[in-house]
Parts: sequence; C-alpha cells; structure tokens
Amino acid sequence: MDSHMKELELLNPWFDKLPYQWENLNEFGSIIKFKKNEPIFHQNDYSEYIYLVKKGRVRLYLISPGGEEKALAIVGENGILGECSLSQDSTYSTSAICASDVELRRITRQDFVKFIAREPDFIFQTLDMITKKYRLLATQSLQLSYMKSLPRICALLVQLSQKYSVILDDKKIQLTIQFTQQEMANLLGTTRVTVAKNIKWLEDQQYIHKQGKFYVINDIQELNELANDQLY
Repeated sequence: MDSHMKELELLNPWFDKLPYQWENLNEFGSIIKFKKNEPIFHQNDYSEYIYLVKKGRVRLYLISPGGEEKALAIVGENGILGECSLSQDSTYSTSAICASDVELRRITRQDFVKFIAREPDFIFQTLDMITKKYRLLATQSLQLSYMKSLPRICALLVQLSQKYSVILDDKKIQLTIQFTQQEMANLLGTTRVTVAKNIKWLEDQQYIHKQGKFYVINDIQELNELANDQLY
C-alpha cells in the first residue's frame, strides 16, 4: 500500500469494525434498537447519553443555519457516539441518524464517566475515537477550501473500498455497500449535480462501472492516483 493509500485509510470517514474492546461496559445501560433513518440525537441537544454501536451504521452530520446538511462520518460496529459531549457544556456537537437498522448500548454520561475513571485503559479508546473525528474534520475543512471535486470523489471511492469491498482480481474491486449520490454529496460538502457529473466522467473514462446495484473499481491503483492528482 503506497503512502497516499495509507493516508486515505487513516482519514477514512467510515469508522466501522473498530479494534476496540468495550465488553466491560455491558454492566451499564441497556440495549436499544433504531430503524434506518431514525434520529438518535440532534445537534446542540442536551447530552444525557453516550452510545456504543453494537450493530449497523450511524451517520453523524451538521446542519447549517439554512438547513443544509454536512455529513461528517459514518460510525459502525464498536464505535461510540456522543463522547464529544463530555465537555462542560454537555451538548451534542453533531446530529446522529441511522444509516441502517441499528442496535446500540445506551449509557448515561455519568455512568460512562464513572466507567472510564474506574478503568482508565478505556480512556485511551475514547480519546482515540475523539482524535479520529477531529483529524477527519480538520482534513475535510482543508479539502473543502483547496481540493477540487473529482479527486475528493475518487478518494471517497477508494476509502469505501478499504471498508466495504470484495476483490475480483488483481486490479478490480467491487464495492459491497450501496450509496446515493446525495449521500456522497452530503459527505463531501458539494452538490448532487457535481457528484453525478463526476461519477459519469469516471464511468465514461472506465475508471469505474456499475455491476448490478454495486460499483466496480476497474483499477484501484489508477483511481488512487487520480485521487492524488490536483490537476482535475
């Protein structure tokens, strides 16, 4: 894996199947379930709970004063939600909505703080999750300011392949997750029209094609090089 591919993996907005151990949290809180598209909490709401994702995926996003959505990350298995509200103001810094059917462990903020105070090894997992989100937010801010749309879309496709894909041969990779152009636009901070135009260009140039419901990346290395090319 080259350095740019490693960087994309480090800044991947899909936090899924994380290598954290949360079994000791099982004595706290309760299991709750949500359906796809159900909200879990809203930006600036009072933070009463911390959530551990047991199954499914949750989208974190911000809402502008004008009502536009900016997606930040997708949090999956072993990820936590609401940990950024452990500061003194005790409010959620983002909104969270289910990207699929979801099973969560819901723990009160007070119990979560007691837990990590009693077992400080888990502080490092919490700080690692916060750091990943901060690094991602900083990078997204930089990309929005200086990076063109096409390489950002290519980078997002490469990042998707790092989390949800099967290898077809030495070069081809088939994505195993479906997404809409609007979801991609929300994550990139651009418009659906811009995403559609660039996806069509990638198809016309045979970087990707659609096979059934899923996209196939025809040559992952070529797409990675395009993601790193600022001329487009």
